[in-house]
Amino acid sequence: MSSNIRDLQPQEVFAYFADLCTIPHISGHESAVGDYLLNFAAQHNLKAERDSAGNVIIDKPASAGREGHPLVILQSHQDMVPAVRDDVKHDFLTDPIRPVIRDGKIFADGTSLGADDGIGMSLALALLADEKLEHGPLRAVFTVEEETTMKGAAALDAKYLQGQYLINLDSEDDGYIFIASAGSQNLNVSYFADEREHMGDDVTGLNLELIGLSGGHSGTDIHLGRANGIMVLAKMLSAMADRFDFFYLDEIHGGTVRNAIPNQAGCTIAVPNEDFADFKQELLIEFAKYRLLFEDTDPQMRLELKDAEVEEAFSFEDTINLVSFICTLPDGPERFFPKAPDVVETSCNVGVISTKRDEDKVEITLLARSLSAFALDNMAAKVESLCFLCDKTDLQVPRREEPWQSPADNDLIRALSRNYEAVTGRKMKVTALHAGLETAAFAEKNPELQLASLGPTVTHPHSFAESCDIEAVHTAWVMLRQTLAEL
Repeated sequence: MSSNIRDLQPQEVFAYFADLCTIPHISGHESAVGDYLLNFAAQHNLKAERDSAGNVIIDKPASAGREGHPLVILQSHQDMVPAVRDDVKHDFLTDPIRPVIRDGKIFADGTSLGADDGIGMSLALALLADEKLEHGPLRAVFTVEEETTMKGAAALDAKYLQGQYLINLDSEDDGYIFIASAGSQNLNVSYFADEREHMGDDVTGLNLELIGLSGGHSGTDIHLGRANGIMVLAKMLSAMADRFDFFYLDEIHGGTVRNAIPNQAGCTIAVPNEDFADFKQELLIEFAKYRLLFEDTDPQMRLELKDAEVEEAFSFEDTINLVSFICTLPDGPERFFPKAPDVVETSCNVGVISTKRDEDKVEITLLARSLSAFALDNMAAKVESLCFLCDKTDLQVPRREEPWQSPADNDLIRALSRNYEAVTGRKMKVTALHAGLETAAFAEKNPELQLASLGPTVTHPHSFAESCDIEAVHTAWVMLRQTLAEL
């Protein structure tokens, strides 16, 4: 097999994905991709525009004789999640993604691949460029900031959604059609410590770095039992508090984005000199327990200890209060979906923690997900209750995305299912997804729109282990071409 993804089949799709890999496009920095999309439209003589949010909309007239058919909208998002292995140097604002082909899949060299949702974009572009495609009026909508704020979907004018069918190309399981997706709730907690204490010569600084965890998507991977770096670190520190009279937290950090399971976390502490050697030894013993616990899901997890300089730190009381508070936060699946017991209904991810030294404050970002709006309310109430019990905390609930559910049987579902079976000989499964999709916003803007989400298999999105199944891309390509010829 060629090492160049442009040589993969279908070349019509992978040529565009190869282009996208060369263009940095993390959330909030999609303008270069937007320019690429507009240039594409100009090269193919297609009507295109970019709205004030940065969304790009491209229209393709119906093929000859199909002018009276209903409008089909293909939708994907321009941004990707930045994730990098701890031994790799990569600037997501300037550096291209380096794809690698292995075992029938495309990976990236030490970073997230961006197949979420670069493959969805590539499928849409290939369909727009296909001069042999039989189709009715076709529109492609490429939104921005799906991975962070859902800004593009929220800002998209409803006039762009006045079609009959919308196929979202942002789900990641070959053989599945998703007609329901989880809503999400941001939960931002601040812990306000007392004024820092001066550390004298009777303590020694120690830096802890928990690295090499698998991480992953906080929706589609949350049920896999992987270690959350922030939670493991906090539980290790909590165990040290049971064995030693004092240690002092200087700073704590972990995670990169709210919707990824943290694959790293670390902190700097000060330990009394007389306890320092024993503290390090006990810490390694405690880590060995977690190393064993997560040996199947996080085999590369390791703990690095280095001496550090600590001049000021939180009091022991603040240190223990904060660590204990983190340990109580909800993390992982809470309930499975009764209608589809293999799907997580409700979960929470402790995604990011950081220290604001100048404010004596620690900020913690959680992301709750659920297929039930009521369960989202309950998760927010649970975190609010924990904050009430710890009076040095403040909870902000800045943004919420509602769950989405569409009918499981309509013209669109039947056409997609029929053509998937014709291509593969297998039946598609119609089910729910424990991840957020922009379809919720689109359904609100046009309640008559028939919506479905699908895509080729993308494994471990939002992590440096992300991969895309090559054969599944071919399946999606053929199925979509046949479906558009029918609708």
